[in-house]
Amino acid sequence: MELKYDIEDVLKYFYKISEIPRMSGKEEKIADYIENFAKERNFEYLRDEYNNVIIIKEANEWEKKDESIMLQSHLDMVCEKEKNSKHNFETDGIDLYIEGDFLKAKGTTLGADNGIGIAIILSILDSNTIKHPRIEAIFTVQEESTMEGAKKIDLSMLHSKKMISLDNMNEEELLIGCAGAKIFEYIIKGNIENDINDKMLLKIELKGYLGGHSGKDISKKRGNPIEEMGKLLNILDKKYNILLKNIYGGRKVNVIPRECCCEVYVEKNDILRIRDDIKGYIQKLKKKMQVNFENVEILVRELKDIDSKTYFDSETTKKIIKIINYIPNGVYYMDKYGNPLVSLNMGRIENNNEKFKLSFSIRSNRREIEIILLNKLQHIVKKYNIQVNESKLSGYEHKVRSEFIDECKNTYKKCFDREPKLIDMHICLEAGFFGMKKKDLDFVAIAPNIYDAHSPKERCSISSLKKIYKYVIIILENLKNI
Repeated sequence: MELKYDIEDVLKYFYKISEIPRMSGKEEKIADYIENFAKERNFEYLRDEYNNVIIIKEANEWEKKDESIMLQSHLDMVCEKEKNSKHNFETDGIDLYIEGDFLKAKGTTLGADNGIGIAIILSILDSNTIKHPRIEAIFTVQEESTMEGAKKIDLSMLHSKKMISLDNMNEEELLIGCAGAKIFEYIIKGNIENDINDKMLLKIELKGYLGGHSGKDISKKRGNPIEEMGKLLNILDKKYNILLKNIYGGRKVNVIPRECCCEVYVEKNDILRIRDDIKGYIQKLKKKMQVNFENVEILVRELKDIDSKTYFDSETTKKIIKIINYIPNGVYYMDKYGNPLVSLNMGRIENNNEKFKLSFSIRSNRREIEIILLNKLQHIVKKYNIQVNESKLSGYEHKVRSEFIDECKNTYKKCFDREPKLIDMHICLEAGFFGMKKKDLDFVAIAPNIYDAHSPKERCSISSLKKIYKYVIIILENLKNI
């Protein structure tokens, strides 16, 4: 099939929205832009109190005027940056550039997840040449944090039961199902002491991990510095009876962390031996991680504790170390092809005053296995008297038989001359909530190749974007035959 539509408009809109800060939970400005887009073109639209926006564009040149389709993307993005970056995600736009086949950002996440989806939808809505049925465009908020947009949005004004989401990262895939998720915040109380005697404060930093998406990249053996810090502290505590002052690492439960730091009090006479043990540990870690270890390093230095000479007692220190080590981070269960079906990502740890807070997420495509993992965690909660805050994200199970999915699959084969992979994805999509609101929803998620999402290395293939843009337009032009 000849490519009839260029992607210049898609890139134009991506550059425009990249100028607008769109941190998750602070989508007012990008919602303003989407609303003004609809007003300027006299489209019917609805913006709700949460800043979700729906735009309706009626069918053009169609035999079936009552046919319709939903196109969906989320407005927010994951805000991660390089350590030396001065970028302010609340005020600054993303600094884009093109290198070879890739769209990239300077020092920050690119926001192609899901900005490329927004740009595709806007370019289609703005076109006077693309033939299409009634388009019901949905732009949601807070997908990268709480999914409150999808939870709260009212879809009653929409006619269609067919949805194409542009929230994916692999052109070879048609996502037809998604994992559910549970997000946990463990709060652990500790005992503070301040009688340090002749001890020395040591800072240990684990840094340089690749990080990534906690669903898509969880099986890639990139390592988790919170998990590894727990293992290292366990080794040191057994030999030297260390006392923990601070531990902090990671930022979000849906992001595999890239670094973790801790501060511990140790006996002065043990410092040289501790340094040797840490050196030995890093060598073992290199062998275990292999190709993913190039930039990982452990830094150890002595600190002068000029702020406050407080620390957590030995009982609390041991408790925190054991909790980190008892939680089964990473892929918990996979299918025979190596696809993760149940996983856990320790995404953030921090302490303040007398409390530690450990935040993690569980993704699951298999409820019966998830229950086994939850029971194991419940045992830890009871044993260590942990306060738990929990939230839930719904999964989506596709229809056993779907003409819409079959047609998307057949169209893909015509466009790309190969079969797509039909995937029950191990990530949480808003489809779970859309499926609850629209009975008998037919859903697929497609997108161009986006690599290293949720990290400053995020990049989007331009050649892949051209293919996917063409594919979406062909689906729209032929929906009347489905």
